[in-house]
Amino acid sequence: MKLKIDRSANAAYIKITNKPVKETKAVSEYCHVDLDANGVAVGIELLFVSESLDDFKFWLDLNGAAQYFQMSPETIRRWTKSGQLASYKIGRDYRFKKEDLDSFIERHKVVPAH
Repeated sequence: MKLKIDRSANAAYIKITNKPVKETKAVSEYCHVDLDANGVAVGIELLFVSESLDDFKFWLDLNGAAQYFQMSPETIRRWTKSGQLASYKIGRDYRFKKEDLDSFIERHKVVPAH
């Protein structure tokens, strides 16, 4: 079993087996189940994950933060090393909370002069 989070789609996919998907059934607007040729579940897709799981924190790696900002990983690394962007360093890897990234964006908000 393997879990994959797609932050850009705000979705999670739980892969149960490696069998090919023959059909996808919508269980609800938030959940789809992939079935194999025998009707057995192959995977489960959960949509709108951040809205559904209040206590779930999105931790992004360097590439995930770059994807979230639509910037290069090098830019994110530079901001992190200079102390401009909050991060957590685990071994040699950086991790970011979505809330910290949103806060960084808000601090760089440009307000037009009247």
